[in-house]
Amino acid sequence: MSILQTLQSELQSLSNAERRIAEIVLAEPESVIHSSTANLARRADVSDPTVARFCRSLGFGGFPAFKVSLAQSLARGAPYLSRAVSPGDDTDSYVNKLIDATSAALEAVRAQLDRSAVERAVAALAGARRLEIYGMGASAAIAQDAQHRFFRLGKPVIAYEDNLKQRMAAAAADAGSALLLLSFTGRTRALLEVADIARQSSAAVLAITAPASPLAARCDTAITIDSSWEDTTLYTPMTSRIAFLSIVDILATGVALQLGERLEPQLRRVKESLLATKVDS
Repeated sequence: MSILQTLQSELQSLSNAERRIAEIVLAEPESVIHSSTANLARRADVSDPTVARFCRSLGFGGFPAFKVSLAQSLARGAPYLSRAVSPGDDTDSYVNKLIDATSAALEAVRAQLDRSAVERAVAALAGARRLEIYGMGASAAIAQDAQHRFFRLGKPVIAYEDNLKQRMAAAAADAGSALLLLSFTGRTRALLEVADIARQSSAAVLAITAPASPLAARCDTAITIDSSWEDTTLYTPMTSRIAFLSIVDILATGVALQLGERLEPQLRRVKESLLATKVDS
């Protein structure tokens, strides 16, 4: 049952304040997706904590997570493609639906992101002599993007998507290495085995993955995102992929800031190397 169906069925059992919130959600779900807690509270004539309690009563950690579910509930979903769209959607519909779902997912990342875990991961990455990034399937493309982001920072970095290479590289890792493992579910058996191999080395083992997952438990530091709004065992990762890419950008930016001014000449040389490849404007 979608969140809209749940609200409709439970409307009469809600308190007066919660019913006013639910009625606004049911009447204008698309506008609620773009609302802040304060904005929705003002429209429903309730307090901000009442909105938070309303979301928790429905099983969500807060308003951002509620908005993610709401964005996904606006459509029945196209199996194996994306939960956010439906067969028969016209161009305007699927463009707006996917952008709304992505926007809501990024808001969920903002709300969920453990800043202390980010800080520990950035310190490990900045202090390592060598970075290795592991991903399989859809996560392999994110690993390649991460390599592109990090190689500019003056550290040797490589992305591995072949499991045999991952296993060998993890076995060869040392105290100067930081390994970043990427998995939407944190349950891919081959990657869990790689994490076990990596733990036998003295390398820093990091992950971007699902909370309370086997992979998160195997790492020194795990940056976890509850991406249950998009079941990646059924749907092609779309909004989840954007969420992971945003975390990669956050980590790369954090490392750049930690390295400080000594990184500026490196970044300037990288950018200047591209000038000759452009035609005049």
